[in-house]
Amino acid sequence: MGDRHSLPTGMTPRLLSRDAAATYCGVTAQTFEQHVRPHVRPIEIGARRLWDIRALDRWLDVQSGLTDAFRPVDDWLAELGDDRASSRR
Repeated sequence: MGDRHSLPTGMTPRLLSRDAAATYCGVTAQTFEQHVRPHVRPIEIGARRLWDIRALDRWLDVQSGLTDAFRPVDDWLAELGDDRASSRR
């Protein structure tokens, strides 16, 4: 049996240490401190500061411009001038 503090194989932890969060974002710890940490707040559990992968993903989506892809269909239809947008609301 494996270490009781280890996650099962294939499972990713939801919360990451600063170094792991920096690696997840593809940057050094120093770059993470300067450019990511001011925008993504850590969760404090006891004396530990941990970053939520989902919060990092949301911030990265905004930075890369992917958030427009997740807009509601009605918003896309309204922007295109499609009158079906108002009938769906």
